[in-house]
Amino acid sequence: MPLYVDDVCSDDSRKLIEDHINHCSKCQNELAAMKDPIECPPLSEVGDSKTPFSKIRKKVRIKMIAAIISTAFLVMTAMFAIQEVGVLHDFFSPMDIAFIDNNHGSDEWFQVRINDGDYLIFSSVFYKKEVINDINNPYDITIRILDENQTIVLKDTTIKLGESINLHCLKYNKNYIVQVKCKPGRYNLNFT
Repeated sequence: MPLYVDDVCSDDSRKLIEDHINHCSKCQNELAAMKDPIECPPLSEVGDSKTPFSKIRKKVRIKMIAAIISTAFLVMTAMFAIQEVGVLHDFFSPMDIAFIDNNHGSDEWFQVRINDGDYLIFSSVFYKKEVINDINNPYDITIRILDENQTIVLKDTTIKLGESINLHCLKYNKNYIVQVKCKPGRYNLNFT
């Protein structure tokens, strides 16, 4: 029947269909339905289908903004806690201090105590592994570092006021002896 409606069937098929339609009311109704034009919705109704997607897009955008804001808040809170809470600050930004009081004028190497201990130990991965000659010290200072067997690990190095040198050659959780040579005065060395 669709070929009959489109007028593409053979003459023999056309004659058969017309003979049958004259006697069958059901097929007459079917043929009439096929000849009626199909109604398409107007374009204005198609535009309304975008509304659900814009609502979904708006919800996704709101969730994304909320996630960004909450993440920024958590990061800022964590940074504030690390900076201001003593235990966290000491854990994430460790620093050892060597106080040197050189009252004698000799130009000899002498061992310094670090945080009231005999050894420098980088016990955390958060150490930057550097030593800073405090800007308030009176002079430059010369430093060398030895391992527990008295083998020199860092040769004589002079650190200018306010400057630092890196100590990446030192290993974590190993004891090191720090020796300095300096002019008379009081010095602070910061190991971070």
